[in-house]
Amino acid sequence: MHLYSTGNELILPEEFRRQIPHSTISTWRKTNNRDYLGNEFRSFFEDVKVTASIKAENEKLKRILRGITKSWIMFSPQVDRMVKMAKKDKELQKKILECIFLLKKDMSLKSILKFFGISKGLYDLWVLEHKVHCLDSFVALCAKRHPHQLRLREIRRMKKMLTDPAYLHWPIVSIANMALRKGNIVANIDSWYKYAKILNPWREKPVKKTVKTKGIVSKCPNEYLHVDTTFYPINSSKTLVIAFVMDNYSKMVLGYHVAESISFRVVKEALAKAVDTISQQESQCESYLVTDGGTENNNKHIDEFISEVSGHKITKIRALKDIRFSNSPVEAIHRIMKGRYLRNREFVSVEGFTDFLQWAVMDYNNVRPHYRHKPFTPEEVYFGKSLDFNEHTRIRKAIKKRINQNKCSTCTACCTVTNRMCAVVS
Repeated sequence: MHLYSTGNELILPEEFRRQIPHSTISTWRKTNNRDYLGNEFRSFFEDVKVTASIKAENEKLKRILRGITKSWIMFSPQVDRMVKMAKKDKELQKKILECIFLLKKDMSLKSILKFFGISKGLYDLWVLEHKVHCLDSFVALCAKRHPHQLRLREIRRMKKMLTDPAYLHWPIVSIANMALRKGNIVANIDSWYKYAKILNPWREKPVKKTVKTKGIVSKCPNEYLHVDTTFYPINSSKTLVIAFVMDNYSKMVLGYHVAESISFRVVKEALAKAVDTISQQESQCESYLVTDGGTENNNKHIDEFISEVSGHKITKIRALKDIRFSNSPVEAIHRIMKGRYLRNREFVSVEGFTDFLQWAVMDYNNVRPHYRHKPFTPEEVYFGKSLDFNEHTRIRKAIKKRINQNKCSTCTACCTVTNRMCAVVS
């Protein structure tokens, strides 16, 4: 009764407490101990009560710790996975560091790091990244500890190229390869995509197909040629027809023609220009001309023209009928021209549109490196031209130069913290 009235009933075994009726417990809690004989001697038993209370509390803590240990054993694989994810996720790193700082008040740092499975070096690196913003780094990482990162000068050049109006019609991979050709920025394509989101997030992206299928793959120039027509509205009242002929191997536009209405003539003119281009190429192997089922491609006029071509044999085949492949390679030219060069443009006259399309084809063929050919343009691949530099040598030199310059960083914030950490370790 005395223990219940003073709130120390936890000293008693739990099995014993369950045998006492609730009405009796309620009566004991409301009873005044002074009403009972012998209450004045309870001070002799205070030490025993305190000892019993501490023992009961320790037993409770043991049970809690045992439960936490069992839970941790079950949860530890998830923590290991979380730490691995944190190596690439800065926000997750920050949360883990906050947890470590909270636990440092009651535990040693060595025990906490062992608990999370993090090495001391990795912990120091995370602290340095989140507490110190390097002045020689665009992403605030210590240039000395991360010497492979791009220098500020390279990022400024990257921003200039990404925002240059001359390259707004190009994909990022083509801009990266042009920078490699010029030698002013040598960086991995993943770095280009990473900084493009930061430096030029408003850059328009062309509409892409959700499903990609593997089509015809040529082993040499002129093996497979593709021809197709498309429509483009130059203004609100006029729509033109464009026919393109492309080489499957090099992705080069060999010929094109613009007309105001669709007929065999637009295809014939594009093929005539393509034949002139083919005559300049050293490889004069037999070609297969892939067309779709349109009447502008399949008629006696086109067949007669192909049969009269001298010096180069061309065999016409129909996609999805004579062969199981589609005519999708030339449709990629339609998407590039309409999605990157002609997008959101209006023209007053047919002549103005023709002049712009001529520049666009020249830019695509001769200036813009193609993603499939790395730093080479379609025209260089088609005619077998070589670069005036060694790609791998340039990349190795650029990496070596970047590492040396980053290691010589003079950022005062990084130097101060690094020297302080080295002093503590020594």
